[in-house]
This record gives sequence, C-alpha cells and structure tokens, in this order.
Amino acid sequence: MKKLLAFLLLAILIAGCGPKMAKKETSDALNEARAALQAAEAKISELEGEKSSLESQKAQLQQEIDALNKEIEALQNKIDTRCKGRTK
Repeated sequence: MKKLLAFLLLAILIAGCGPKMAKKETSDALNEARAALQAAEAKISELEGEKSSLESQKAQLQQEIDALNKEIEALQNKIDTRCKGRTK
C-alpha cells in the first residue's frame, strides 16, 4: 500500500511537472516573429545585392571621371601651349 501511494504521488508529481503546451496566442506570436525574421533576412539579402551593384557602378563611374579629368588636363595643356605662343 505504501509503495502504491508513493508511486501515485510520484506519478502525479511527474505529470504536474511535465511539458506544457503553448497557448495559441503564444504560438501565433511565435509564428509571426518567425515570418518577420524570414522577411527581414530576405530584405537584407536583397539590399546587400543592391549595395554590391551600386558599389560596382560607383567604381565604373569613378573610372570615367578619372578619364575625363585626364582629358581635361590634356586639353588645358594644349590650350596653354597654343595661347602662350600667340600672346608673345
């Protein structure tokens, strides 16, 4: 009898301390948080791709600017050499 009573008390204790099911609201909030996380990760990936593309475009435009500045310098040198010859 004592063993049966001890077994029943132990069974009740184990059942009372067992895993609990999450409430529907908690489960819904968790699902919403997961969906928001996935959306944020997708947006991050999209923005990183856009950033890479823009950095590539920036580098290309910088090369064009450098080439145009060299052309300006060359033209300015031609102007300076031709104008100096005429003013004398």
